[in-house]
Amino acid sequence: HLPMNKSLALVAFGHGCLFANAFGVQPPFRATQTTPKSVNLGHPLRSRLPSVPRTRLFASEVATKTGQDKYDDLIQWFESSNEKSYISPKVAIRPSTRGGLATGGYGAFVNDDFTEGELLLRIPKNCCVTLDDALNDNECGQAFKDLMEKAGPGSDTVILAGYLAKEYLLLKEYDRRLKAGSKPDDNSEMRRLSKIRFEPYLRTLPWGRGVNAQEHVLFWEDEDVDSLLKGSLAYDDAVETRSTVKVAIKILNGIIGPIVRKARGEEEEAEEEEGFLFPWQESKKEEKPSGETEILVGLDEAVRGAFAISLSRAFAAPSGANDGKDEDRLEPFLDMLQHSNTPNVSHKCAEDGSIEVTACTGIKSGEELFNQYRGEDDMPYHKFFTRFGFVPGVTQPVANLIAERSTIFFPQRATV
Repeated sequence: HLPMNKSLALVAFGHGCLFANAFGVQPPFRATQTTPKSVNLGHPLRSRLPSVPRTRLFASEVATKTGQDKYDDLIQWFESSNEKSYISPKVAIRPSTRGGLATGGYGAFVNDDFTEGELLLRIPKNCCVTLDDALNDNECGQAFKDLMEKAGPGSDTVILAGYLAKEYLLLKEYDRRLKAGSKPDDNSEMRRLSKIRFEPYLRTLPWGRGVNAQEHVLFWEDEDVDSLLKGSLAYDDAVETRSTVKVAIKILNGIIGPIVRKARGEEEEAEEEEGFLFPWQESKKEEKPSGETEILVGLDEAVRGAFAISLSRAFAAPSGANDGKDEDRLEPFLDMLQHSNTPNVSHKCAEDGSIEVTACTGIKSGEELFNQYRGEDDMPYHKFFTRFGFVPGVTQPVANLIAERSTIFFPQRATV
């Protein structure tokens, strides 16, 4: 168990690789994709490598289907959330050419020709999940603000992941109650759970390994990391990322735990147990280690999923506070486009904070839309894997690359 101040320092430092830390030392690169203000990012002039599937470690284990109806609900929510929301009627969501339903992956396609510069999407800021949403949350906002004050700017990713995890666990509780026969308007708790703001979007995110073909080292077991990656270029990054998330889970347990336990009715049960106790109940209570708070059931899974989502999908966009700083955002639809080093879309942040996605080249009917997560000349391939969960330009499972000691993961000594 780590002291609170040490835990905060570790999270803020991100062990030197994950997050901009609170003490002024910048990481070697951002984990997020970047959306500068009013600057187009798509430029199809980089090396002309073919677009390839996201690579997974064990393809047979991660294949998980996601229903088309979830994306239909997402579109309906998106279009009704803001009068400026726009998704072209010529854009459709369906199984990606990067494996499709064989891997559970979805992508965006055009069902008619697009000319260069034509608008595909406009995503208003209120449709994006931002740090402001976490800091202004009615249930945990003040606790998140206290965390930020103690840990500094390096806590941004932890706070955003905490907010996502909390909403995800409440959504799971809502689904559990519905399955048990409750109605959305049965009581105040159900009415609150039925109004989770980003509910349709949360349902499309990859909370576990294989959902929408997502792979990530945060979903692995410790022994898998050691046996497969030890000695590789990716090992230290994977271990540091996982260690940081383990510390974050302990911190977020004190912030998220009480809210979720209350929604589950566990607080009432605990209060009842404080009354008369049978002898065997008293002895059981004494067995609990003093000074340790039990980790909320499901929190580990939720926080790991939230961090994997943030690392693989978040974009850095201008905060809108006129301070020249960026903020991490989750941007619906844009974040589900597959990666290509020769993208056919570009995106920019408009003056009102909306994200505008346009065709950066002519796109023919039936073609899939591709975004560039990071320039492949700017980020080593092994870091693509530990951040985004795939290796560009590779079609075989990553496990094969590791077994073959590919130079992507294992540096080779020059022979003399």
